[in-house]
Amino acid sequence: MTKPSKARADADGGWKDIIEDFTEEFFEFYFPEVHAAIDFSEPVRFLDKELREIVTESEVAGREADKLIEVRLRAGGSEWILVHVEVQGYPDPGFAERMFIYHYRVYDRYRRDIVSLAVLTDADPGFRPTGFRRSLLGCEVTFTFPAAKVIDYDTDQLDTSNSPFALVTRIHLEYLAAGSSGQKRFDARVALTRRLYQHGFSREQVIRLYRFLGYLMRLPSDLALKYRKELESIEGELSMPYITDTEQLARREGRAEGRTAGLTEGQLQGLREAVLDALEARFGEVPYPTREAVNHVGNDAALRKLHRLAVTAKSLDAFSV
Repeated sequence: MTKPSKARADADGGWKDIIEDFTEEFFEFYFPEVHAAIDFSEPVRFLDKELREIVTESEVAGREADKLIEVRLRAGGSEWILVHVEVQGYPDPGFAERMFIYHYRVYDRYRRDIVSLAVLTDADPGFRPTGFRRSLLGCEVTFTFPAAKVIDYDTDQLDTSNSPFALVTRIHLEYLAAGSSGQKRFDARVALTRRLYQHGFSREQVIRLYRFLGYLMRLPSDLALKYRKELESIEGELSMPYITDTEQLARREGRAEGRTAGLTEGQLQGLREAVLDALEARFGEVPYPTREAVNHVGNDAALRKLHRLAVTAKSLDAFSV
């Protein structure tokens, strides 16, 4: 099976986080019938660790976008089911079979109803798996699953939608169009940043969507510095300094001595972005495992130490979380 590239692995990591950031909106945008059946007044539970235990390490190597989610159905009032979401970023002839294998392995462990969903984020219009079938001597297994294809979405309709996932989809389409060109990614990232701020999202939503944009639109060090100036210009022009103010506040709070209360999640995210921006400015594209490790640090003191290391390390290999 073809292994995903580093860029695609970064995209997978972005999808993994954004689904968790906007879970209800994800279902509402891509799978409205499934959304209508779920009771989102009850908290959902992510079972990513359990999913990793169900499949072998070799089968999930390089895959970061799989999600296993426990949700409650509206009908019946007390029925909890599992939803397996797979984001597939490249054509794979074995994909439908893998969906079937994951489905029955999850069922074998939990003996509960499971809904399997696929989001196809590749650029191949001919790759549209929706089922798996085996038949021999009267014994037959047929497995089908709903799938959403990102390239099917019309950009004009995306631009008029208020859903965060309309912008997520638009970002991914621009990511596909830019390919490996640093200049195209820079141009797209600037345009999408401006769109992000003009969309009417809350500060917290902007920060989360900005993180997804950063995952996909990775830039070489020279363009990363240029983009930083563009970001400051856009925030100043629109009087919406969500990112820069968050980072500055996080840095001020991080320097405060004798603090007994921790930082807010927005402030911690600002510190994380400062660490990653420093690495990006010095060494270019930051590998997904490093980004993921930084983004899971929840202690402000640890993040301050990482920031100092990010600006003093002689190489990216010398930076460790």
